[in-house]
Amino acid sequence: MALRLTLLALGSRAKGYENRVMVYAHRRHRSWYQPPKLPHARSPLANKPPEEYGNTWDPRSGVDWYYRMRHRGAYRHWPWARWSDDPVRHHRETPFNRTFSHNSHGSNDGVPLWNYYAEVGQEYNTPSHFPLHYMAPFIHQYTGKVWSRSDIERHLKLIEERTGLLSIQDVHDNLPRLQEWGEVEMGTVPHGLLQHVEMLANDIVLQNRKKGFRRKLHENGVLRTSTMERYYALPHLRSGPPMPTTLQQPSGAFPWGKYTHMLGGTKIHPLHRPDGFLKENMYPP
Repeated sequence: MALRLTLLALGSRAKGYENRVMVYAHRRHRSWYQPPKLPHARSPLANKPPEEYGNTWDPRSGVDWYYRMRHRGAYRHWPWARWSDDPVRHHRETPFNRTFSHNSHGSNDGVPLWNYYAEVGQEYNTPSHFPLHYMAPFIHQYTGKVWSRSDIERHLKLIEERTGLLSIQDVHDNLPRLQEWGEVEMGTVPHGLLQHVEMLANDIVLQNRKKGFRRKLHENGVLRTSTMERYYALPHLRSGPPMPTTLQQPSGAFPWGKYTHMLGGTKIHPLHRPDGFLKENMYPP
């Protein structure tokens, strides 16, 4: 076996380039496992980390995705809602900020930070004349950390009994009365719950008014889809009977076509030359 000398100096120009390209390399490491540096215009791999390459159903192509992935332009502080912020206060933060002075942390957490109901725009599907304790599930989704749903319902029924405001519409119409009762009998019902009740009552009544206006306009012919896009349709045409009252009866003759047998006065214009299938009306070669 002949031992031959391996010349290591042959590959020395590519020492830092990991044996790929020599002098004209722009990036010293071949990292094919990183997301591509240039914008791939319409490829399914555009603006995705490699573990998302299997998702072919959401292409992130386009210049806005390119900008928002590398925080450029208007997308400088994107994403605007991130996993760490906590709008409904599910986590306790280290400095205890007390929105309202209470003995326990629980009732302090029930005080709303802002008007959740007006900002979220949830569809309630609850008419305004419904009793007050029908608001319990909607309040519970923002205060579930503090009160259970049955607790909220019990408090709402207590408000119904003590104030005489039985329906959502009543609360909306007599807000000062509710607030005055809350000050007189302070502590009967948690303070934050009263704030939730008045915000939610306002929002449910407002939403039902909007739906009423929309229904009225729809009946007057301003038609919109569920995404509020205008569409147009004919009105109901009442000019005649909806179905013909006397139907045309069959003639009894076999339904041969007009030109099948050429019986009777079938007039053909001389410039229409009907059948020269083997001569002048052949399909052109």
